Amino acid sequence: MPLSNGNNKQSECSLEPINLNNGYEYGELRRQRVLCGWDYEVETLEKWKRGMDAKTRSLFWITLPATDAKPSNRVGHVCLNSDRDPPELDLANPDKSIMEIATFFILPEYRYGGLGRAAVEMLENCATKEPYGSQNCKVITINTISRRYTENDGDEWRGVYARRGLKAPPKGKSVEDWYASMGYVKWKEEPRYPDRLLDGTEVKLIAVFMKKTIQ
Repeated sequence: MPLSNGNNKQSECSLEPINLNNGYEYGELRRQRVLCGWDYEVETLEKWKRGMDAKTRSLFWITLPATDAKPSNRVGHVCLNSDRDPPELDLANPDKSIMEIATFFILPEYRYGGLGRAAVEMLENCATKEPYGSQNCKVITINTISRRYTENDGDEWRGVYARRGLKAPPKGKSVEDWYASMGYVKWKEEPRYPDRLLDGTEVKLIAVFMKKTIQ
């Protein structure tokens, strides 16, 4: 059953469970992951499917009502995890006391009007309820790229975008700050995200780990 939100301009936004046994949905998820730029390999999607079968991973479409002009209403996707492989109990715990928001992507043309915020709020709500979450859930975690890649000038920070052949995001638009505005607090940073520069150098970008107490 879709999970809906009725609090803002994106009140028609809902979360619809993804069925990776459906060929069309599988293909659409892979298409969106390719647009996202990582975790699009078939092996990764198969791993996610196994997690869904084990009920440690819940993947959702972020949906808006379909229209004649836009018959496809699946405008993004997001995941709620209670386990990691390999395990990281401070990020996601199988007893569902700690759950993780991950694999969060919205198509670029829909990144406005509070859609992302609405999706996160719905996940926070369902994290404390069966079948996707548990009343045991006390904390939700996320991890994202450090705000320093957006806010700090320097070859190792904003300069990394040019070295990857990408345009740097505007200052004041870091994802870390966006999560902080919703009450998520940073508790650690570490090199985590593998990437490759234009000259072939392999690097690990700094990830920031954030959490929010929800009850």
